[in-house]
Amino acid sequence: MPTDTGESPLRQPFLDAMSQLTNSVCVVTTDGGGGRAGTTVTAMSPVSADSETPSLLVCLHADSLTAKAIAQNAVFAVNVLAEGQSGLADGFAGRHGATGPDKYDSVTHSSGATGSAHLDGAVAIFDCRLKLQQAWGTHIIFIGEVADVVLNAPSQVLTYTKRRYLG
Repeated sequence: MPTDTGESPLRQPFLDAMSQLTNSVCVVTTDGGGGRAGTTVTAMSPVSADSETPSLLVCLHADSLTAKAIAQNAVFAVNVLAEGQSGLADGFAGRHGATGPDKYDSVTHSSGATGSAHLDGAVAIFDCRLKLQQAWGTHIIFIGEVADVVLNAPSQVLTYTKRRYLG
């Protein structure tokens, strides 16, 4: 039963339990007619390596500029951050006050196969073409077919657990 605020009584226990998991930190980028945008996520997962084209998914809040831009651009890149890139993660999470394309100010990057930004120093980058989007509650699940994979110099991946970065 929802609380007076409309939230499920399971919301906070769910968040507390999820905070115990360790996840890779990624920045999802997109560029095209719908605009340049990007955001930090831990909600990224492979879907299939054995289909005709490998695929992965990311989950973004439906109201985010990045979700709206991906829906219009139909492309996105998932940049898996390396340890030591927590400042970059914070910047794309909006913790430094930048929004929209301003998040790219002073960030070294190049355009990938789909036109989405490849961030310098990322351990791996999955450049994707949008194949499916599904609204689920407050979020949108985006599934992309991988158009290109960039694997940079081996490094430890930046992770997030217990509401803090490791690495």
